[in-house]
Amino acid sequence: MKLGEGFVLSALVFGIVALLMASPRNFSDLPILFRSPPAEFRPLQIIHGFDNLGSDTQTIRKRLQELRALGIGGLVVNVSFRDYLRSEEQWRLFLDGLKVAEELGFVLWLYDEEGYPSGAAGGLVLERNPNYEAIGLVRVIGDDGKVRYEVRRMFEGTHCTENVYKKRRYINILNPEAVRTFIALTHGEYAKRIPDIGKRIRAIFTDEPSLMTTYIRPPEGALPAIPWVEDLPNEFRRRKGYDLMPHLESLFQDVGDYQRIRCDFYDVIAQLVAERYFGQIQEWCRRHGIASSGHLLAEEKLLWHAMYYGDLLACLRRMDIPGIDMLTSDPRTIVVGHSFIVPKLASSAAHLEGRTETMSETSDFMQRMGIMGQKRRAWLPEMKATSAIQFLLGINTVTSYYSHPFGDQQERDDYQHYCTYVGRLGVMLKGAQHICDVAVLYPIAGIWVNFYPTALSMYQPHPSKRLNEIDEQFVHLCRLLLQNQIDYDIVDERAIWEAKVERGRFRIAGETYKALIVPSTDAIRLPTLKKIGELKRRGVLVVAIGEIPKFAASRNEDSEQVRKLARQIFTDNAWVPAADGRLIQRLRGAGCGVPIEPQNQNLWVARFRRGKLTLCFVVNTSTEPVSATVYLPNWKRASIWLPDSGEIQPAQAENEGAILKVKIDVPALDSIFIVETLETSKRNEGGKRS
Repeated sequence: MKLGEGFVLSALVFGIVALLMASPRNFSDLPILFRSPPAEFRPLQIIHGFDNLGSDTQTIRKRLQELRALGIGGLVVNVSFRDYLRSEEQWRLFLDGLKVAEELGFVLWLYDEEGYPSGAAGGLVLERNPNYEAIGLVRVIGDDGKVRYEVRRMFEGTHCTENVYKKRRYINILNPEAVRTFIALTHGEYAKRIPDIGKRIRAIFTDEPSLMTTYIRPPEGALPAIPWVEDLPNEFRRRKGYDLMPHLESLFQDVGDYQRIRCDFYDVIAQLVAERYFGQIQEWCRRHGIASSGHLLAEEKLLWHAMYYGDLLACLRRMDIPGIDMLTSDPRTIVVGHSFIVPKLASSAAHLEGRTETMSETSDFMQRMGIMGQKRRAWLPEMKATSAIQFLLGINTVTSYYSHPFGDQQERDDYQHYCTYVGRLGVMLKGAQHICDVAVLYPIAGIWVNFYPTALSMYQPHPSKRLNEIDEQFVHLCRLLLQNQIDYDIVDERAIWEAKVERGRFRIAGETYKALIVPSTDAIRLPTLKKIGELKRRGVLVVAIGEIPKFAASRNEDSEQVRKLARQIFTDNAWVPAADGRLIQRLRGAGCGVPIEPQNQNLWVARFRRGKLTLCFVVNTSTEPVSATVYLPNWKRASIWLPDSGEIQPAQAENEGAILKVKIDVPALDSIFIVETLETSKRNEGGKRS
């Protein structure tokens, strides 16, 4: 979609304003801000309606003052869930509460739904038009043995019924009119009632919108379903140049040219979800001077990306502040399971678009629900480590669902410490430029090739062994890099096409990479493969892992050409059989990552640049303290900044040629910043917390 000049101008202005809001006013003030973080760097508390705090302005003010005293920097709010969007009395209370929150200096975000998933406007959208309900195309075998395809409403056993808020019929996010109605009823209503909304509201939070053709708890008689919308055949023909309808069986069964047809199908689905849901919201927000944000559903596995969105990165790209949902505050679960990949996906999406701000809705939901064992709230060290790991992986704004201000956690006495800790991380990293050496290709096309719908629960393994291999090997690769202090971005094929090559590196938006890793995958677009060949010829380290692509990720391209070119590119030093020490050795040989001694997989490291300062953020993901020496090329001097206390100390360091060797001691489940110290900033060192 081409954007008009007015839209481009408003987006440019929004970007400048957002950058100013997210960065320290003066870099010489950084130590002062680090010790006492301002509101814009602290967590935002998700409180939903002000009626959760009281029924009158005086009570609401008192409760908000208590939240401010806890160190909370902002609020995520909405008009009351009671008679949602309909009650004038609740609108009055909301606007009164908003005014009080502004007077107290809170940063304000809006939440766009009664509960979740977003898109229903509390049921009002389907009240307006029941035909906007989510649908899918199912494969039915008749009594005569013949196959036919039917459009059916999707509800039972899906996220409509298996979320923890309420059972509610849901819209089809592929239907542009349904989404437009949701925006008019929700965003439009807020804009009517909040004068100068763009000056008062920082962002709007959308929560787990998704396609509804995947089962969580399959009902009896459930049939496999694929995403559908009335104009899909026409859109498919317009975008891919051929008729989809004769090839429907290839989407359900491994018949015909199913590999390439599935790639085309899920690529179109991804485009439509990104444009029609996230794109329409982003465009509305930009017209009103507000950032679009929120998070998606089921972010941990590539399989789920295909099921619920077609392509998760494509959707995250259409958020001004890409966000995630971190439901556990067990740091060990995060790093040894799949959860660590989620913040990396969101931050990568931001980097692909040349943006820096990202968000995590963070909570201890799994602990409080007893999913991790005994029901309990997270302990402070776990909460701090959870935030530190996410910030290292690129998150820099926390919207907190820790229930301190409500219910059983009202007596908690360490929440202020948590808020200040997060604020210090935000001071250092919000608005900072990420630095890494490695790009990892997002292998979603390999999932598309092998995916077909089933009537299984999303939590059951997919019947395709190869699909599961691609999924698991991708996560293993991404974790292995972090365990070896090699940071990276996850990049999609579009980003590869747009990359600029210069002096043995390639640039995507504001990021520059020395190496490209192609994970094990079965399919890739031919233009992508040709660009990878160019990167290799011009000095970029290119390494494929395991099985190399053998199918074109479109029926409009030749799979034989893909196989031939892949064999030419991924030979000798451009291929390793598995993600292991051989890959790490090649990356180290190219100067990728941050060397440490002794090697320790529990120390994760990321680098950032804030103005003239280079920051090295180190997180100890283990339950034991760790000591190590960090090798920093071209650094002269350094200081250690401690997020837990706000202290700034001279580093124990020595120069060895052009390398600064910094000795560090990182407590269990804690973090430190190593900050390059410039001559002009000597006077700022050594300060203690005021």
